Amino acid sequence: MTENIIISKYCRVVNNKIIVDGEVVFSSDSSLTFAEFVKEVYKNKAMVYPKFYKMDNLSKLGIIAAEFLSDEFISENIKGDEINIILMNSASSLDTDKNFQNTIKDKNNYFPSPSVFVYTLPNIVIGEICIKHKILGETAFFVSEKFDSEFIYNMVSDLIIHQGAKVVITGWVDFLDNEYTATLCVVKNIENSNNNNNEIAKFTIESLRRLF
Repeated sequence: MTENIIISKYCRVVNNKIIVDGEVVFSSDSSLTFAEFVKEVYKNKAMVYPKFYKMDNLSKLGIIAAEFLSDEFISENIKGDEINIILMNSASSLDTDKNFQNTIKDKNNYFPSPSVFVYTLPNIVIGEICIKHKILGETAFFVSEKFDSEFIYNMVSDLIIHQGAKVVITGWVDFLDNEYTATLCVVKNIENSNNNNNEIAKFTIESLRRLF
């Protein structure tokens, strides 16, 4: 039943590079910090999202990766509630958790920050992507030591085959101590579609393993 489900596009963010469908589409000096890198990407992509500079690093990473895929899921033929997001990482929101801990550990200099605290859940990155792109479908964030291709395959297949999703954005978004990697892909149901859909690969466990 998955013969009409394809991976139509993917984006990888690593080592201050943006790679889309295997091609480097943006690259910065490797000496730049992550904050400097994503600022360059934001300006180069002419993104409009005023909250961007207030977000934590995990959310910035996810927003950037999703931006380079948006032409695959923003369409008048796809409604917001037909787009789902399933993400995974190994560090959860630990990078932000540690930052928040630093604001409360000193009893003599106690300044808990609500703006930091709000990002102490990994699924907030999904929320930011949904807000920016008006996505209203099912979402979930899972924490695993490594990307679990079989688990993701089963989750995404169920959403498309049994829950009526037309598009699922899925992948890995991880940030900890300035080490980061993100790989997102767009999975589509092309059954009864009249559009000329780009196809990177059929949606299978093996294709996910190759991608991730």
